[in-house]
Amino acid sequence: MLKLNPGERIHLIKRRHWLILKLQLFPFVLIALLTLFAILILFFKEITWPQFLIGKFPQLLEFRLKFILIFFLSLLLPVLWTVIFLIITYYYLTYWVVTNQRTIYVKLDGLFNISYSSVFHDRIQDVVVSIKGILPSIFRFGNLQIQTAGEMGQFVFDSIPEPEIVKQVIFEAQKDYLRELKKI
Repeated sequence: MLKLNPGERIHLIKRRHWLILKLQLFPFVLIALLTLFAILILFFKEITWPQFLIGKFPQLLEFRLKFILIFFLSLLLPVLWTVIFLIITYYYLTYWVVTNQRTIYVKLDGLFNISYSSVFHDRIQDVVVSIKGILPSIFRFGNLQIQTAGEMGQFVFDSIPEPEIVKQVIFEAQKDYLRELKKI
C-alpha cells in the first residue's frame, strides 16, 4: 500500500491509457473466442481418424477423435484466462501518483511483488512529453519523461492519457513544493 508523508496530498493518479489495455487483451480474447467456437463446432461435427493412422493403429477406433480434440482445446482456456487476468492485474496495479511533494511510480513486478520509486519535486530538472504515432495522436496519449538530479536519472510515465496536462500538474506541484521549502 502506498504510504504518504505527513502533509502530503495526492494531486493526480494516472494509469496507462485504456487503449493500451484493450490492445494487450485483444489477441488473447480473440484466441479464447476462437477456441470456444472450435469446441462448439466439434460438439456437433463428427470427425474420424485418418485412414493411414487406422491402418497402422487399429486400436485408435476405440477413441473418438472429437472428444480428444475438445479435451485439448479446453486445456487452452484456463491458460488464456490466467494470461488475461495477469494483464488486467498488471494494468490496475501499475500507476503513477503526483502529490504535492513528489511523484511516485508504483509497479507490479510479479504477482506478489510491488515496487515503489519516487522523486521529490525539488529534484526534477526537466519534463519531456512525446506523442509518437497515429493512435497516440488520435487518442491523445504518450510518454512523459522526468529528468531528475540524482541516481534515478529518468522517471518515465509510459503511454499515459493527456501527458501535457500531467506535465502542467507536475510543474504546478513542483512550484508549490519549492515555495513551501523556502518557507521552512
